[in-house]
Amino acid sequence: MRYKSNTKRAGAPVDFWKNYRAHLKVPQELKAWILDQYYDKETLCVYCDASLKEDYTVMGIACSYVVNGTITIKQQYTQSSYKEELSSWYAEIKAIIFALTFFERHKAGAAKVIIFTDLIDIERILGEEPFFRKNVHLNEVREELKKVYQLKKSIYGDNLQVLYLPPDKRKFNPFHRSAHNAARKMIR
Repeated sequence: MRYKSNTKRAGAPVDFWKNYRAHLKVPQELKAWILDQYYDKETLCVYCDASLKEDYTVMGIACSYVVNGTITIKQQYTQSSYKEELSSWYAEIKAIIFALTFFERHKAGAAKVIIFTDLIDIERILGEEPFFRKNVHLNEVREELKKVYQLKKSIYGDNLQVLYLPPDKRKFNPFHRSAHNAARKMIR
């Protein structure tokens, strides 16, 4: 007689870095930080990134959603409605808007949401002080970002954060790399 059980045996621990060259040393602190995010049931970590085509009129944006041992990658192809070239700032802000708009679909019961971006001035962009003085399109997309962020912040409060991901946390980071690769794939 076979008994049914809801207990699942855990496989070997995940090694995201097994295919890296031997001379590239991944810091143990970074590995621990990544694995903590991967197995965390209470926090959804969202890594967003954007890529622009060579002519700066088309962009690919992507997000990696990491929670409770799962990674979900979503991407979007976006064409500019403006006649002029887009800046990488515009694309990165659009990626954050994409993350803020769709993270609720991937929460999986997590109470806290952290969105990571490689946009260094994200705190100033989300703030009230004037930032883009001359570029009208950047001001428009900034206002769109602030509206979406304030709406989500009114619902989630301190459980929602948008944080800058410094280069030392980006290097060897499989979640940021997956978002980056998905965004690049959209514009090929």
